[in-house]
Amino acid sequence: MRIHGLYLVLLAFLALAGCTVEQKLARSYVNSGHPARFLVLEPGYLLKYNLKDYEIPGLDSLDEYTRDSLLIENSMFLKDVNDSLLLAEFVNSFSKTLELYGAEVVHEQFIDTLLQDGGKPYILNIAQFTLEEYVHPYYSEEVIYDEVLVISGFDVNAINFNVWVELGRMNTEQHNRILFLSDFLTDDVNGMFKQNLFSGKVVFDYTIDTLTVPGIYGFGRWFGEKTAYRIYDYLLNDYVRENLPENYPFVPRYYHYDPVRKVLYSSEEQTDIIEVTEK
Repeated sequence: MRIHGLYLVLLAFLALAGCTVEQKLARSYVNSGHPARFLVLEPGYLLKYNLKDYEIPGLDSLDEYTRDSLLIENSMFLKDVNDSLLLAEFVNSFSKTLELYGAEVVHEQFIDTLLQDGGKPYILNIAQFTLEEYVHPYYSEEVIYDEVLVISGFDVNAINFNVWVELGRMNTEQHNRILFLSDFLTDDVNGMFKQNLFSGKVVFDYTIDTLTVPGIYGFGRWFGEKTAYRIYDYLLNDYVRENLPENYPFVPRYYHYDPVRKVLYSSEEQTDIIEVTEK
């Protein structure tokens, strides 16, 4: 039993030492002011898909162009979304958030100046941006008097935001990587549980605030912030992994840096950003 206890203490000590190594690397990356410069390439267009094809009879018999046009015309929200305005909301928010890290953001129209200056700036090519309109099954849980009550059985409108960013670096031999991020916005459900005093039956009484086009623009702005945060974290953790000692015995934690609060913290894994591998 004593040997077992000493073994556990040793493991805990090694794990703590490992975390310290990772934290020092993450902190050094933040303090060094990397990355110093980004070239942001904006998408040329916005792709919009209405996934509620079941609402239009005989759609399968039509050609692809007519089918897609009808779906957009019969959408609740996508038909009213201005492509240029939504992309501008996303790109402006994306760029301003990157600048919070102290980085210089250069846009495509100033690429000549960037080429003259040289160096190894990162290239963030927003290769594709899509919106998808669909209905989403609502599900929530609430604890009432130590009992978990499930709220479900109805659908809400939803808009999915998807972005593919090609990450590269100028004047290096590094291969470009494709990073994918996604999130969704739904109708807002407001309600409460009510109990019938006679039968004791509990019901969920609710109202639905339907999505609005201004709300979609606002979410696009927030999604730009999130994308910038996640790409910085991706580069931060890439640096940590590349500089860990050879034969490092632990699975590294995933580090995040909040440029507003100046706080560095970690989690066990990152699921918000996906590196797309080519088959």
